[in-house]
Amino acid sequence: MMSAVPHALVTGGAVRVGRAIVLTLLDAGYSVWVHCHRSARQARQLAEANPGRIAGVLQADLANAEARARLAAQLAEHPLDLLVNSAASYEKGAFTDRSDADLRRVLELNLVAPLSLTRALAPALGPEGAVVNIVDLGARHPWVGYLDHCVAKAALQHATVALAAELAPLRVNAVAPGTVAWPQDDRAPPDSEARARLLAKIPRGRLGSPEDVADAVCFLARSPHISGHTLVVDGGSTAALGGRHA
Repeated sequence: MMSAVPHALVTGGAVRVGRAIVLTLLDAGYSVWVHCHRSARQARQLAEANPGRIAGVLQADLANAEARARLAAQLAEHPLDLLVNSAASYEKGAFTDRSDADLRRVLELNLVAPLSLTRALAPALGPEGAVVNIVDLGARHPWVGYLDHCVAKAALQHATVALAAELAPLRVNAVAPGTVAWPQDDRAPPDSEARARLLAKIPRGRLGSPEDVADAVCFLARSPHISGHTLVVDGGSTAALGGRHA
């Protein structure tokens, strides 16, 4: 049974989408554990700005099995109602230029880590708990130059369905964001044709925001009869692939 004040763990919760998820859950009444790896300063600032609402900051390299085990052990004696697997990498490179080691590194963080944490924390979450995995559109429609990432996210999306059946009544869902921020490189500079082309593919006519993703996470966390579902948050761009958007 969910405690009076629900508790959540958000991995990668110090920056970008993870931070938005943390803030949205705080607004929804959760006490949130914030995991970070290299963003410890941002995580501490987030905790300082939300005294009494951040349950704690947990720093760990989730690509390391021992670090994952230590993180799970830190939460063993604490109530937990929600696990959000948001931490991820986003590596790019031509398939023929990358190595087996590159693939294993990407899979370790983007697939093995969320499954490992889910396995370790399932007893703490209990039958009324929930897991939300953050995948992305690359899980459904692979992007050229991101094969390792897309394979990892596709596997995590498939695992979401499998775990919803195997771990029931614990609920397991996923959120698949579309583009929620402009690329940080020179692929789509301001006022460029590249930006215009990207926007033209989104029927809603705008990029998403980290808050859009966070709202979807909160919805799934609070929906007691939804499990095994991936909620796409892309402004309709996936739907537009099936027909022309005027």
